[in-house]
Formats: sequence, C-alpha cells, structure tokens
Amino acid sequence: MRYFGECLAASFAVILVSSPANAEWREYETAHFRIITESSPAEVEKFATTLESYDQLMRMATGIKDDKPVKVRIYQVAGLDEVEKAINAPGSGVAGFYDSNSLGPYAVTPKKTSGTGRYFTPALVLHHEYAHHFMLQYFPAIYPGWYTEGFAELIGSSKMMDDGRIGYGMPALHRGNDINAYWVPLQQLLTSEKNVYLDTYGQGWALTHFLTFNSKHSAQLRQYLAALGKGKSLAEAATAFGDLDDLNKEARRYVTAGSFEYRPVKVNIAQPVVQGSRTLSAGEGALVPETIAYRDSDISEIRKPSDRNQEASFREHILGRIRDEVQRYPADPFALQLLGEVEYAQGNFAQSEAAVDRMLAVRPDDRGGMTLKSMLLSRRSAAMSGNARTAMIDQARVMAVKANRSDPDDPRPLLAYYQSYNLSGEPPPKAAVEGLMEAVSLLPRENGPRQLLVDQLAREKRYDEAIAWLMPVANSPHRSPRREAARQQMEQLKAAKAAAGKPAASS
Repeated sequence: MRYFGECLAASFAVILVSSPANAEWREYETAHFRIITESSPAEVEKFATTLESYDQLMRMATGIKDDKPVKVRIYQVAGLDEVEKAINAPGSGVAGFYDSNSLGPYAVTPKKTSGTGRYFTPALVLHHEYAHHFMLQYFPAIYPGWYTEGFAELIGSSKMMDDGRIGYGMPALHRGNDINAYWVPLQQLLTSEKNVYLDTYGQGWALTHFLTFNSKHSAQLRQYLAALGKGKSLAEAATAFGDLDDLNKEARRYVTAGSFEYRPVKVNIAQPVVQGSRTLSAGEGALVPETIAYRDSDISEIRKPSDRNQEASFREHILGRIRDEVQRYPADPFALQLLGEVEYAQGNFAQSEAAVDRMLAVRPDDRGGMTLKSMLLSRRSAAMSGNARTAMIDQARVMAVKANRSDPDDPRPLLAYYQSYNLSGEPPPKAAVEGLMEAVSLLPRENGPRQLLVDQLAREKRYDEAIAWLMPVANSPHRSPRREAARQQMEQLKAAKAAAGKPAASS
C-alpha cells in the first residue's frame, strides 16, 4: 500500500464535513476512473474533468498512448478521519492512499484536509496517488523511493490554471523549507539505500524537478532509471550522471535559487467526461468504509511481528464488520461478493464459497462472482480424484471462460483460468500462461499473480523471461521479506540458466 502524507502536529484540528442532507453514494464512470462519492453531479463533473486532465497530462509527459486500462476506483470520503480508519492509523495525518486488492486498484481521497495548510489540498493528494498508480501500471519497474515520490509530487503539485491548462511542474509550496533543511548529498542519495534522513517527498520532488526540466539531465535520468530496470546497482546506475559532486552542487544552486520552471500544458479529454452513473445499493453504500479497508496482500511481507499481528487483528476486525453488515443486507449482491472475497483472502474457503453461492443465486451471470467461484472450485478439486475431480475442474474452467467473455479486459478471469490448472495440479496450456501474463501486466501492483507467473516460467525453463518479470520486486529500494525472497530466487534463476547453457558432461 502507498500512503501519502506525513504525521501532523497533534494540535491540528481535523474538521470533518458531514454529508449533505439526503446524500447517497453514487458511482460515476469516466474513461479511466470509477468515482464513488456522495458529492453532487455538478461537483463530480468538475472533479472528473480535473482527474481526466491529469491522466492526459501524464500520458503526454511520458509518451504513453491511451488504451483500455483497468479503471481505478476513486473513493471520495469526507475527511482525514475516514482515511486514517481505513489504514488503521488514527492520528497519523495520512491524507490519502493507493492500493490494489481482489476488487482491483483503488485510491482513497478526502474532500477536505482542514488543518494541513492552504497548499495541502485534496486535489494534490489525489493527483499524487494517481501518479503512483500510473507509474506502476505503465512502468512497473521499482524505482528509488525519492523518484517514486518525486514523480508523484511533480504531478500532484501541478495545478489547473484559469484558462483550462495545467501548470506542469509548479513548485511544491506545501513542502516549505523542508527541501533545504533535510538535503541528503546526491553522492549518497544516488548510490546508497541507507539514507536515514532523506525526505522522499521534499527532496524527491526537488531532485525530480531539477532532472526533468533540464534537457541534459533529463536524458541522464532516463539512462539511470533504465540501468536500474536492468538490474544494475544504485552505484552502477548513478554513473549516468557523471561527476556526482558537480551534480550535487548544481542541484543545490537550483533548489536554493527558488525559481522553478513550469510549463502550461493544454490537454484534450474525452467528452462527455462522465459517461454513466448509478446509485450504489444500500449494502454497497453501507460497506464503503469496509471496502476501502479491505486488504489481501501477503501478510508475511510485514517484517515486524508486532506489526504483523496488529495487521492480522485489523483484518479480522474488518471481516467481522462485513459479516455483520451482510446480516443487514442478506440478498445484496455486492455485500455477498465482498464477504466472499474477504473470506477467501483470510483462507476461509468454505465460508467464501457459501457467500459467493448466495451471491450467484441472486445474480447468476455476475463476472466477479463467477471468477471467485471458479477459483474456489479449482482449489477444492485438488483434494478430489477420478471423475468427480475432472467434473469440478471442467466446471471451474467453464466459469472462468464465461467470466472472461463478459469482459475480455478484466484480468481476474484470466487469473482464474490459469488457476484452474495450477490449483488442480495440471500443467497449463500456452493460452493460460499468456492470460496470466496479461493479468500481471494489468495488475502490476499485485505480487501474488506475478509470483505465479515467475514460478510458471521457471518450470518451463524460460529463465530470461522469469528474471524479467521478477526484477521489479527484486530491485525494490525498500527492504522486506518479499524483496529478499525475490533476490534469492533471482540468483537461483541465473544459476539454473547458466547450468542449462552448459554442454552435457561426457560419460
């Protein structure tokens, strides 16, 4: 999960804005987003226009063409309190986050961030978070923390101008004097993972701005990032910048001068911006807090046992609340789908299947329900034998294929189809592996499907491909059990590749 915001002084008063009288949760669909909010249609139109404009800005800045992406759900909640509750961090000052789970990628943003300063706005928070998604979706290599946050700050600090253009690269005024106060020399920042006093937001923005708006250094930055993507060490990649002493002096002069170039950019977005809307069901609306708090990432990736135990307790708490809400809305398809997903994530497969069966009884052709049921059947078939096992596997595949045909751009049915082979212990055909690749490409944030793909390619002795798909995890700048395991597997894959290339010993 990616959080945005820093711990704020305890004296800050968080003023929460109540929902308007008779407000209801609605979902508004645009070209790239699904916006879930209680705001008025006029407010949503303005909000959606800005959001689509920033998407177009990033496409123009990076050369990424428009496509049919997995649409990001944007949950617009009342204030910081709702954001903090969703991540189980009361009083943290975290003002928004981006994550992905079995329902797909999503971001949470508050309508108000009162008490955080006039430059620290909900729009800045949201655009920062969407920049994280955009980078992960289209550039899935893992970059240094300073650049990951610096790119998001560069986008987040850009502002809509009165004439409808976006001021790309406007200064991050909300960072104030932090940029100069906590400067880590570039000789250290660019070559070492251990930068204890690094302000990844402030210095990250300043350095990214400096390197982006200078033609010479922007080319060097691209070389640096490309080298990291190829598995080079930080020190090796940093040679792209030449003399780091000189680079640091130039960057310091640039930042202390306080004059930052920006470019007014005209963007063209699809019209109408809002392409459709619907009112959320009563159960779906009631479950918004639990939906944004639902996490299914591998809990073993949390390093500290105390933090891991706290996260496990929080997940159980959220599951309990969902179970309670389903009692209130026993025939609500979304409530039953969410319950099934969360039970599955917690390893409660019988309870998950019971929930999804109730859901499919209400809505038999629901894509999400069919996908989850397919996964459950595949998992159950592994403990069976004979004709019963064959029949269950066939049923799982039929469900996955039917779900895929209802929306070929949805990655989940592709994953379910692959799992109908993997979970049942059968070697998958080429089409299933290619589908898994597509699913990982569409869901780059999720390590589970990526690991399935790496392991599958390794079994097929496609070592170069396995290494390439594993590299973003192994090259992560953040220490974690997941990264260490990926690096160990990377060495094993390289050794296996080398062994496969040697001629057989003569007898």
